[in-house]
Amino acid sequence: MRKYPELSIIIVSLNSQRTLKDCLAYIKKQTYPKIKEVLLVDGGSKDNTLIIAKNSGLPIKIIKAAYENNQEARRAIGIQKAKNEICAMIDTDNFITDKNWLKAMVEPLVDNKLIAASQTLRYSAPKNSSLLNRYFGLLGSADPVAYYLGKSDRLSWAYDDWRLLGQVIADKKNYYIVKFNPDNFPTVGANGIVFKRSMLLKSNWKNPENYFHTDVFVDIARKGYDEFAIVKNEIFHNTADNLISFLRKRKKYMKLHHQNLQKSRRFLVYNPKNLADVAALILLVFISLTFVVPLIDSFRGYLKKKDAAWFLHPFVTFGITVVYAQATIYKLLRKINV
Repeated sequence: MRKYPELSIIIVSLNSQRTLKDCLAYIKKQTYPKIKEVLLVDGGSKDNTLIIAKNSGLPIKIIKAAYENNQEARRAIGIQKAKNEICAMIDTDNFITDKNWLKAMVEPLVDNKLIAASQTLRYSAPKNSSLLNRYFGLLGSADPVAYYLGKSDRLSWAYDDWRLLGQVIADKKNYYIVKFNPDNFPTVGANGIVFKRSMLLKSNWKNPENYFHTDVFVDIARKGYDEFAIVKNEIFHNTADNLISFLRKRKKYMKLHHQNLQKSRRFLVYNPKNLADVAALILLVFISLTFVVPLIDSFRGYLKKKDAAWFLHPFVTFGITVVYAQATIYKLLRKINV
């Protein structure tokens, strides 16, 4: 019988009452035998987030952190406070619906000392979820820009074979072992990732503001800790109620992490110094404005996994391109005025 190590679960929260109750309920249903530490790193919630956490029945320790507008810094605080070597970063809008999910994610970390972290192969797209959440689950990314730049963190349901970044060096029954190139990295590191704390701390981010979930894995990959387990299972990402709220969230996210904090970033989804990224971005702008390629991709996905949510793709791609363009133009205008 397999022995599982003690586990720390880290959750960052801020006014998360919409999804937190379900998130914690699914954690409570896990068959994993040693969940003795659940850290809720809160940025100053003013709704019922903390009440929901206290009533969950889980061994939750609430850490009232600063960084109200920077959830990535709160992730860093959670990792620093965790007591166990094996940690799971689960966001408040992540639902681990399979009761054996944690066991499956920890298994490769125990079996292979070289593996730094494990992540799911796909997002799920349950029929009883919203059209928008199903769309992101089917696409394999919460951002069409990452999808078209070839840096998605999960495999699209349009494909059966490996289409993600990284070299598959072993195909096990329940997971792939993948070696990532730190100079061409996918957007991994959040939405249900399980990792070895001692390895991630080698990123040496020092100040929590230097933490970003993909950057720290790039940091340790440059030091030789570049092997991931991509587990052949799923996680549900309940990312947004509607398209407008999603676009607002992405615009805010871009301004903070890709503009204001750009100087401290070690990984960029779009790198203006990378000719391949520049070419891909130009192509993305063209295809998002014409709708043709996203529509073709919608049909390709629909033929593989029948769901009307695929046909949101042209509209979400167009919307996210417009929002990112607005944020970029606004930043340029501010520079000119200064």
